[in-house]
Amino acid sequence: ITSPGNGGNYSYNWSNGAQGSNNTVMANFANNPNTYSVIISDGCSPNATAFFTVNVNPTPQFSFTPSSAKGCAPLTVLFQATSTSTAYNGSGDSYFWSFGGENTANGSTQIQTYPTAGTYSFQILATNSFGCFKDTSVGKIIEVYPVPHAEFTHNPTNATILEPTIYFTNLSQGANSYVWDFGDYSSLSNSSSALNPTHIYDLAGNYDVYMVAINAYGCKDTAVHRIVIEPDFVIYIPNAFTPDINGKNDVFQPKGVGINEDKYKMEIFDRWGELIFTSNVFSTGWNGTAKGGSEPCQDGVYIYKISVVTIKNEKKYYVGHVTLLKQ
Repeated sequence: ITSPGNGGNYSYNWSNGAQGSNNTVMANFANNPNTYSVIISDGCSPNATAFFTVNVNPTPQFSFTPSSAKGCAPLTVLFQATSTSTAYNGSGDSYFWSFGGENTANGSTQIQTYPTAGTYSFQILATNSFGCFKDTSVGKIIEVYPVPHAEFTHNPTNATILEPTIYFTNLSQGANSYVWDFGDYSSLSNSSSALNPTHIYDLAGNYDVYMVAINAYGCKDTAVHRIVIEPDFVIYIPNAFTPDINGKNDVFQPKGVGINEDKYKMEIFDRWGELIFTSNVFSTGWNGTAKGGSEPCQDGVYIYKISVVTIKNEKKYYVGHVTLLKQ
């Protein structure tokens, strides 16, 4: 403060107790208007009094969420800023967000998706209706974990029910544990955690095999491939049997795979061409008796006629000889 008097030795007495021509005050918004006075005296002339008014505008105060965010890529984060000012109603404050580069946005709520692994920072600028602002930089609280890449091959590419063993080779990257689902839900060994497992399919069909690759962060990736097990056909017809009820080779019975057992027929003829046995059940063979009798037929050669239908609906016919030997 400067006195326009005659330049005498002035004294200055401020209302806040300060002395001197200069006074520093700490005004605040709650006490607006902040009024200060000073009495000036030269010891001769009447005292002079000056008044000063200081108006203070409040700085925005706010909090934000999240305080940290971690997860697997792509990670989506909800950002929200909320006024915490007690000096004024901060519901009208505006917020400007900077997420790096040209990625900026306005508003109290923002949603950001981080597609790649790494750590990320952001900045918030809050501005209130008084024109005051507060700028906050938040360092690397967003951590995005890498996701492994799941892949596998299988050998053979397709198989038949005669050779249904499939060997899997794991080609995944960035993972340390694996969960396999072979799509074979009738099997007790349908799953595995092995690196390169093997699985045997008991039935023909199409099987979708899933492999989930997991890394140390718990991030996952899934690969799926289809396995085709073809319904191949094979039948074996014995050329001799010994119906002596010793539990060994007592019944003449074909064996096979890929057979429609509902469309099966076997007929046995003696040397004179007389039909002595018929079966329409694939699992029921000839025990060596004739026409339901209790005693086995005589040793000798008998003729069989067998008709089957494969599960591909192909009809097959077989005619041959079988030798009956009683020991």
